[in-house]
Amino acid sequence: MQGSQGEYAIGVDVGGTHTDLILATPTGLVRSKAFTTHGNYSEGIFRAVELAANQIGRDAGQVLSQCRAFVNGSTIVTNAITELRGAKVGVLITRGFRDTFRLAGGARTDEYDDHLQIPPPEVVERDCIAEVTERVDSTGQIVAPLAEDEVREAVRTLRRNGAEAIAVCYLWSFQNPAHELRTGEIIAEEFPGAFFTLSHATHPVIGEFPRFMTAVFNCLSHRATTRYVDGLKTELGKAGFAGALTFFQGIGGSIGVEAVQETPITLMQSGPAGGVMGARQIAEKLGIRNVLVGDMGGTSFDTAVLANLVPLVAREASFGAYRTGINILDIVSVGAGGGSIAWLDARGVPQVGPHSAGSEPGPACYARGGTRPTVTDANVILGLINPDNYLKGAHQLDIAAAREAVRKSIADPLGWTVDRAAAAIYDLAVIEMANALRMVSVERGHHPREFTFFSYGGGLGLFAVEICRRLGCPNIIIPDNCSAFSAFGVLTADYVRQYQRTVNWQLDDPSQAAHVNAIVADMLAQVVADAQSENIPVDQLEIERSGEFRFLGQVHQVSVPLPDRPFTPEDASALADAFPAAYEENYGAGTAWKGSSVVLVNLSLKAVFRREKPVSRECEPIVSDVPPEPVAMRTIFQPFERALAEVPVYAEATLVPGTRVEGPCIIDVGDTTIYLPTGSSGVRDRFFNFSLTLGASK
Repeated sequence: MQGSQGEYAIGVDVGGTHTDLILATPTGLVRSKAFTTHGNYSEGIFRAVELAANQIGRDAGQVLSQCRAFVNGSTIVTNAITELRGAKVGVLITRGFRDTFRLAGGARTDEYDDHLQIPPPEVVERDCIAEVTERVDSTGQIVAPLAEDEVREAVRTLRRNGAEAIAVCYLWSFQNPAHELRTGEIIAEEFPGAFFTLSHATHPVIGEFPRFMTAVFNCLSHRATTRYVDGLKTELGKAGFAGALTFFQGIGGSIGVEAVQETPITLMQSGPAGGVMGARQIAEKLGIRNVLVGDMGGTSFDTAVLANLVPLVAREASFGAYRTGINILDIVSVGAGGGSIAWLDARGVPQVGPHSAGSEPGPACYARGGTRPTVTDANVILGLINPDNYLKGAHQLDIAAAREAVRKSIADPLGWTVDRAAAAIYDLAVIEMANALRMVSVERGHHPREFTFFSYGGGLGLFAVEICRRLGCPNIIIPDNCSAFSAFGVLTADYVRQYQRTVNWQLDDPSQAAHVNAIVADMLAQVVADAQSENIPVDQLEIERSGEFRFLGQVHQVSVPLPDRPFTPEDASALADAFPAAYEENYGAGTAWKGSSVVLVNLSLKAVFRREKPVSRECEPIVSDVPPEPVAMRTIFQPFERALAEVPVYAEATLVPGTRVEGPCIIDVGDTTIYLPTGSSGVRDRFFNFSLTLGASK
């Protein structure tokens, strides 16, 4: 949906602790942050809208009535799938394949002892899996017709057993969807109003387990998503919003309301993906090609790598033991957010996370009922956060409560001072985040010294320098609006839709080119239909083609870009000849199965429509030898030096482009804080980002 013309646009990221918002005006960006309201997410969103509107002398209604676009990223689907909490799912499956979910695709862990292999949790209850007589073979031929009476009885049984949504999972349905389509019609007759997912519609690709899990998770997450989407749409309408409401996907682009309600699973990891795409846009503007990103919010630390500004994509992304068919940006998350709880394990060793205090009750210093120590409590104790200016003074922090929580749970049991215990919590958070960054960089063949670290989120500015010291990453960018940067990334979202189909073209048979072209034509027709349904100008779509290839006999594929034209028979040998080099680029010289047949297994299309981008502020840097004036001096307990120090505090609003500061110091941004330890320095660039550099490691 393009939406109406309006003065404003809004991007929102609903996190576990805070709801972040960026308001784009004709002259620049305004940000706000409010506590996430888990009982009714719209309350937190509207509180954030009101806070942003007040900064430009308006109220929420005035802004929303003149808003052309509202783009939303959230944790709704992520929470439903990771916690396996959502609609009760019933499954209709080809007779003889009831145990597909229990088998879960085979071996699950690296344990050599079979007795230690733990089966995955049951996503679908056994009495909610019904077998149906039907069979289609691998070529799409019907071997056994659909037993419609069995389908009707099975739907009635699932309904009696409490199923709220039904996933239809028939073998080889992607080759011939006739049986699944007819089953969908029967479900509509026997269970009116029930949500159902046809596996071929969500993931028409070979591999029954990921295809079936995609359908199941789509059903599981639909109830929470529908309530959220319908509630937000209704409240926005009441407030006078008439623009385009879209939702950010884990692949890094936005889609409309109807598409979300049909395939809610695409919203998995949508919040973290927003930050990755925002970082890509800023890095391109700065001429930086290799980027590590880090986003520290209230519940987690999320990180990813962009080599040559291309974000890695997790194909057939796994969630726990479950491999699905969805593609999302490859983001690693660890429990090291501001609300992550510090605790002692059975050996008496301090740990941080993965559990979080969230926004309710929150860290002890929030004075909202939380009593367990968190990373935020440690930062308050160390003096890195001003308790009187948290969220620009909107929430007074209770330092006495923070000290009591750390004393009781960590300091006293270990015989430490409270300051030392708080420093240990800080140190553990740094280690957790540095290890996550190694996973996306070193373990994938990238050295951090060749990358720039983009640090954002409400809490990461306090840790960025120390994390990079551990990694050997010399350069850090803390972008403007870093405390709500994922909301910024969401706001810059383009329309993105992905399409996949299995073709199984063995390239030593050139005659199959025409058949593959027919499949591509069918996919392109779907691209056009979907774009038209969201009022996207079809002639402005950018379509990227890629293919997933493998050597005959292999299980997994390698993705390779494809030309934007129909295939010719001559392409078969050209693609086969080029594949060994692409394979060895991924797996190393000499790994290709030279002489083996090459198979084009799946075709992928990515349709992109470039949306209007918000105006960011820019100013020519002013070079001066005069150091900035601090607004205060503050005594802090330096976490790595384990010593008290008096350091200057600078107000972010007074630091114009070109201003340089030297550590140790604190930059108070109002809704976040940046800490420069001893040996580091920073300068503000023309786009109001802070560019930090490190001294020698200690």
